[in-house]
Amino acid sequence: MNKEHVAFLLISLVFLIVFGGLISILPSRRARQIGNLRILARRYDLEISLVQIPDVNASLTDRVTAGGIRLDPQKRCVAWSKRYTDPCSELPVWIDYVSTSPEFEAVRWHRLDSGQSTNLLTDSYWREVSRIKIGLPSRCVAIECTPTEVRWLGYEVIDSTAEEFIQRMVQSIDELLELNVSTVKEQVKSKEQHESATDPR
Repeated sequence: MNKEHVAFLLISLVFLIVFGGLISILPSRRARQIGNLRILARRYDLEISLVQIPDVNASLTDRVTAGGIRLDPQKRCVAWSKRYTDPCSELPVWIDYVSTSPEFEAVRWHRLDSGQSTNLLTDSYWREVSRIKIGLPSRCVAIECTPTEVRWLGYEVIDSTAEEFIQRMVQSIDELLELNVSTVKEQVKSKEQHESATDPR
């Protein structure tokens, strides 16, 4: 093998090492798509974070050890949230997990103690929530209403356009925000009318 061949092999080897190193540190196509999706979400006042929530679909073996010790299985997902622009007191607080277990219905409600009993929420409220959930982007794990925001928890969908995913997300979250605020206002109005009607003065 002459010097020219050796030099060519050495140059090729160096090129492969350098180029291979660059390829390994570059983000994948999926990572770039998710990054672009999250950047676009900021234009709509959506906040994104990685969270851990209870895994309501965990198997029995994941919930209890062989020795009978109860476990608390968790799953990691992405939270897309939007805050109330005009927060008020006694907003509905609940979380609705999507259940894939055959022992439960398609969706199971898990309600948090919020200081305001969810028993005060009417059937028409829950029907409206069910209607709104139909429009949510797929791959949803849970929907949560907190005292400060509404959160969609799940995994991004990148097989459709980013704009479509975000538009569905924004519309559904906005509808839940508006529903919760209007529900509180109606309850306050009803309470005031009741107090006025029972006031002996």
